[in-house]
Amino acid sequence: MDSLTHLVLGAAIGEIVLGKKIGNRALIWGAIGETIPDLDVFGNLFLDPIDALAFHRGITHSILFSFIAPLIFGGVVYKLYHSDSHRSWPYKILISILNAVLIISLVWGINYVFSVEHHPRWWLLLVTVSAGSYLGWRLYKYYLMKDLESPKTTFRQWYLLFFLTFFTHIMLDSCTTFGTQLLLPFSNVRVAFNTIAVADPFYTIPFLVCAVIFPFLKRGSKKRALFNWIGLGISSAYLIFTIFNKFHVDQIFDKALHHRGIEVTRCRTSPTILNNILWTCLAEDSSTYYVGQYSLFDSDPNLHHLNEFPKNDSIQQVFSGYEDYQTLLWFSNGYLTSFPTDSMIMLADLRYGGMYDTIRGPQDLIFKFKAIPKNGSYEFTEFREPFQDDFGEVLMKFIRRIKGY
Repeated sequence: MDSLTHLVLGAAIGEIVLGKKIGNRALIWGAIGETIPDLDVFGNLFLDPIDALAFHRGITHSILFSFIAPLIFGGVVYKLYHSDSHRSWPYKILISILNAVLIISLVWGINYVFSVEHHPRWWLLLVTVSAGSYLGWRLYKYYLMKDLESPKTTFRQWYLLFFLTFFTHIMLDSCTTFGTQLLLPFSNVRVAFNTIAVADPFYTIPFLVCAVIFPFLKRGSKKRALFNWIGLGISSAYLIFTIFNKFHVDQIFDKALHHRGIEVTRCRTSPTILNNILWTCLAEDSSTYYVGQYSLFDSDPNLHHLNEFPKNDSIQQVFSGYEDYQTLLWFSNGYLTSFPTDSMIMLADLRYGGMYDTIRGPQDLIFKFKAIPKNGSYEFTEFREPFQDDFGEVLMKFIRRIKGY
């Protein structure tokens, strides 16, 4: 999931575990704990783009990590509070900086998610900046300048906080299309349940509202606990809905393939970005990949259009000896198609589908790579094509497609 979702989910978990003990600091530690698994992205600084794909959501997203790592993180933070080091000026300055970064990240993230044509909505910018400024003032007055108490926390409580934030992080990520290597180091199988998009405001907003309200409520109050559980309840109910919704879409897609007389070896569905209404439908037989879209509001359950892509077995044979190509096959779960051109061979991970119903070529597919001939060999890299179309027009087409045919 996106970073904003993990931040606010972690804050909710921190409130449950240690909110009564350390107040708003529990929100921060929960947000930090929920973010730690994604620090593996710093591997991008040392890895090429293909290896970085394999490394992300690896060992830090494994079940083993969620059990073992809290022993370290929980132990360090417990010692910090047990020794009263949290009251020293260097530590308070460091934490204030981290808090400020989190507040700025929340303000930026909210305005980014709800921006229009890459520009923030003026009223939302005004509200979020005002709220962020108020939180910054409270941080200064009630944390940096305050003589802090010495809360009686236990190692067990800190272990529980980090375990819950790590575990919920990896399980939530495994619900997306990207996949998570839950079983490392015993298996590198990518677990992807494909029930929710990597960014879905319907899941995030209840947590976000609570995260904004918490600092204004008294520590340990019933109202604060009530808001937290309401947020958790709504978001959890939505997550459960996405599971049943996927079962429904799977059945629709199976019937659509049968209606067309297509017998496939495997198929899958996954939601498109920011919603759980419009779904990408993907299947394959011995020679062809099939890609389409289905909206819950479509009047025809047999899919408006189904794109077909040949598997190009000859190209697969050419690339069979390349480690990077094998990594891409593994990463895409075998749903990797190719588009030969004069200067290179374009590759596309079909799990993410296209931007529209009709896919004219690689330019309409979302997740692409390129294989460039070089010195009698091929060099593989991720391909991020500059966005050419008018963003507002693309967004309106996307919304119209969600509304169904």
